[in-house]
Formats: sequence, structure tokens, C-alpha cells
Amino acid sequence: MLKNKFSTLILTAIFPALLFAQPSYEIDVHYGFGASELAFNSVPGFAVSLYPIKNVGFSLGLEYSWRWRTKTNEQSGTNPIILDNSGDSLIFNYKIDSYKEELYGQILQIPILLKYSNDLYYTAAGLKIGITQKANANINYRGLKTEGYYPEYALTLTEPLFQGFGMQRDTSYKTKISSKKTSVMLALEGGIKLKLNDNFALLAGVFADYSFNKVFDRDLPLVERVENSDGAAVVVNSTWKSWRPWSVGAVIKLSFSYELEKNPEEEEEEEDIIKITKQEPQEPVKEIIDTSHSLVIKPETPPHPVAVLPPPPLPPSPPPRDTFPVRPIPDFLLNREADFVFNYPETHTSPSDSVHLALISQIADTLKAKPNSQLHCVGYSEKLVSAAAAYEIAYQRSFHILYTLSNFFGINEKRIFIYSKGSEGSGYRRTECFVR
Repeated sequence: MLKNKFSTLILTAIFPALLFAQPSYEIDVHYGFGASELAFNSVPGFAVSLYPIKNVGFSLGLEYSWRWRTKTNEQSGTNPIILDNSGDSLIFNYKIDSYKEELYGQILQIPILLKYSNDLYYTAAGLKIGITQKANANINYRGLKTEGYYPEYALTLTEPLFQGFGMQRDTSYKTKISSKKTSVMLALEGGIKLKLNDNFALLAGVFADYSFNKVFDRDLPLVERVENSDGAAVVVNSTWKSWRPWSVGAVIKLSFSYELEKNPEEEEEEEDIIKITKQEPQEPVKEIIDTSHSLVIKPETPPHPVAVLPPPPLPPSPPPRDTFPVRPIPDFLLNREADFVFNYPETHTSPSDSVHLALISQIADTLKAKPNSQLHCVGYSEKLVSAAAAYEIAYQRSFHILYTLSNFFGINEKRIFIYSKGSEGSGYRRTECFVR
């Protein structure tokens, strides 16, 4: 039955992850050490993590937890009032001069976690299914003394002639605790990551788990007097009265990660970036007009209705960079809110885009209304592998505005200044324009 539960649990947890996981996976071996409900906890194990999304995935593992405690001290106590064979009320007292108790627990744990991981740190949260393998108690004691007290007669019996009272022999025994249950534990984990190379990383973190239910529950006194047909005897029981597993500690991991091959579209994008970096001439490409641009317009004067010009033919490749030298960004543009902002959802933009022309026509109206004003445009790019490629793409975005204003709206290009910030700052595929 336990084997069937285990198989069902693994299939239920891992099948959805295998179904959707494509980008990457990670395998780690780990060792944790810390405190537990007994005293100490040692946890070796391994885990497999699948990441359907870039940094977010699922983790399924297997751990074996050793928990133990050694307790040495004097013991004494009083049993609840009972009735003896004659029907009289009896209170049973005991005292042990030298007592040693060793408790052991071994739990097979199956962590099922939701995980976030990047190049610097990781966090995980979920459940651990704990299946108790062993639960033992080893007890040794010397100098056990017992007595019986009858409150009705104010009488204390300590003589060995009365079974269960008086001096007892020293003894030791080992007992196996039964009534084991499967525990369900809440688990949390997190730490830092040190990449050793592209595939291997060393992780150091902390963990904590707490069981929602008790895996062992028994309420018995340490020493008790049990009567039978032959008389009475003293019975020594385990003090493991209630066991609800929990643990906290530190964990060290060595992980191996691997990313699956990229799809053809991603490879084509990388090839385009390499071409831009090498500054190879590019043929004009007809693009499908996407009207889902995100536009934020803040003109100084209310915009006038402007008819959208029909898309002209695509212009030839832009002139060499030295025709429009890139100037350093003036100080007066720093920390100033842009008058016109466009966000580009696509990687490349075309000056013939109808929405692009509609927005630039409003800039043209502003410049015509203020013949002595100047326009400063700053282009931004997304994060790219090559800084040179990012700089070039950002420059092209600001150049398209200059080209459109001078060729389609008759604005003197000497009034327009263009800049590039590459992938610096918070600019993500965007151009900011300032009227001065």
C-alpha cells in the first residue's frame, strides 16, 4: 500500500511538470543539517527542477532525514489515581537515580516545491511528504524506586513484599515505536547561488519545515504499575508521547543545469544582432503595420487634427553615421520629462508606419508653431548581447524621426539633434523627444 501511494505521488507531481517543461532543467545533490523536534537533523538528498518559464519552475526530490536525541538525567513522576484489585484508590510514584534515553527517527521525505532561481539567488516553497521508516527508543536506567500511596488510609507502601513497590533491579531495553503515519509538512527554502561555469553552480541556503499532523501520538507515563491475575508489575515506557516533525537548518547544494536548444525564431534574432554589430548593409524589408503601439503624448500645445498621410515607399538605407554625427547628450536634457514619447513593441521600426507618421506630424505642428525652437531626440534599445548593436539600434530609432520630419514635413534638419543611449537607463525600445 505504501509503495502504491509513493508511485501515485510521484506521477501526480512530476507529470504536469514534464508536460510543460521545455526551456531548461536542473539537477542538484544537497546536504542539510540543523535542529529538529528531537535535537538534531541530518538530511542528504537530491532534486530535479524543471523550468517551463525562464526562472520559475517545479522541483521534485527525495531526501532521507535522520533525527536523534540523547537525554541523560534523573526522572521522577506520579501516575494518575487508579483502583487496585480491592477497589481502593492508589497513587503510584516513581524515581530513577540515573536515566539515559536515546530516541531515533528516520523519515523518507519527498519535497514538491514551486521554485524561483536566477544567477544570484533562489527561493522555493511547497510541501514535503514524510514517510516514517524507523522510530526507536533505547532506554537504560539504574536505581529505580517505586512506592504506592493510599490517600484513604494515609498509607505509603515501599516494601518489596508488595509487588510493584520498593527497590527494583537496574535494567535496559529497546523498543520500536509503532502507529506511524505519513506526515504532510510545509517547506520553505532559500539561499544564494555561485556559478562555477555555464552548467555548474554552488548554492548555500537555509530551510525550514513543519508537519501539519502528528506521525506518532501516545500518552503513557514513563513508569507505571500494571496489575494482572498474578499480582502487579512495573512497566517502563518510551517518553515519546507525541511526535510532530519539524526542522530548521542550513543546506549546501551542487547543481547542474542545462538549457534546451533555442527555437529557429530566437536564432534568427541573434543572427540579426550579429549583422548589425558588423554594420553590414541591410536590404529594406516590408513590414506588416502593427497598430498596437503604446504611445504617450505630452505636447505643449493641444494637437490639431491631422490627416494621416498614405504610407510612402520605404526609404533607402539611412546615410552613413558620419552624415549625422551623434552628439553627447546636453545637461539640460537630464532629469527632464520628455514632451513626446513612443514605445516600440517590435524590434525594428519603419518611418512609413502610419501610427509613426501620425505621431511625428504632431511634433511637426509644434515645431512649425515655434519656428525658433529645436528638437532633441534620444533613442533607447533593449538589452542585447552586444553593446555596439544596442547603440546602433537606439541611434536608428532617433534617426528615423529626423528623416521623417525633414523629408515628409519640411522641417530643417539643422533644428533636429539626435542621440543614442544604447541600452542604458530604463529605455526599452523607445524614443524620447524634447522641444527647446
